Amino acid sequence: MLDLLAKNTPSFMDQLSEPVRQQVAAAGTLVRYQSGQLIHNRGDHKPGISIVASGAVQVGIFGADGTFIITSNLGLGQTFGEFTLFAGLPRTHDITAAGETEINQISAPAFERLYDREPEISRALLNTALVRSHRLLEMMDAMRRLPMRERTAKVLFTLLQTAGGAQSFEYRQSDLAFALGVSRTSLSTALKQLARLGLIETGYGRINIPDPERMRDWVTENCSTA
Repeated sequence: MLDLLAKNTPSFMDQLSEPVRQQVAAAGTLVRYQSGQLIHNRGDHKPGISIVASGAVQVGIFGADGTFIITSNLGLGQTFGEFTLFAGLPRTHDITAAGETEINQISAPAFERLYDREPEISRALLNTALVRSHRLLEMMDAMRRLPMRERTAKVLFTLLQTAGGAQSFEYRQSDLAFALGVSRTSLSTALKQLARLGLIETGYGRINIPDPERMRDWVTENCSTA
């Protein structure tokens, strides 16, 4: 079933009590970024946690020609960089600001002190990690098993879940086709079908989901793994 996919799971910060949220906010440095500005490079090893304080970020990879291929969006209260802190691994993607964005950058020592002191933080991070893993598995299943229309809808709805409440996000069709591993022609046909159903609206470099609850219900009914 799509229970985790279908509900709007709270962000990392939403899962914390107000006193702990204040401690987390105070532990880092608030850094402002302009739209399109690079926040982190793929391959960076410096450990630390980043939290979206306002705006949103785009996660992807810069190609050899300088093109940025978006794989996901992260909105208000979402975190990134956990691999660098807990597993000592380099960052797997490039991160850029989607519009004017503020990021709370927390160093490894500062975050580790909070982590050891406040059990809420470990529970929130574990829940966030498990939900992301579930969504990744759902997306992989969709890409392997579902028809193109249903696959596209499921991936779009999954992306919506981390968009911080936004119903519209920047996404070029070429990027989405790359993420799905299909041709742009096949993707264009699927998007037109979803638009005719009233589930999405497309514009230049942007996809809008006018009624997230209706999209959720449609994905639950048509893309269930049960």
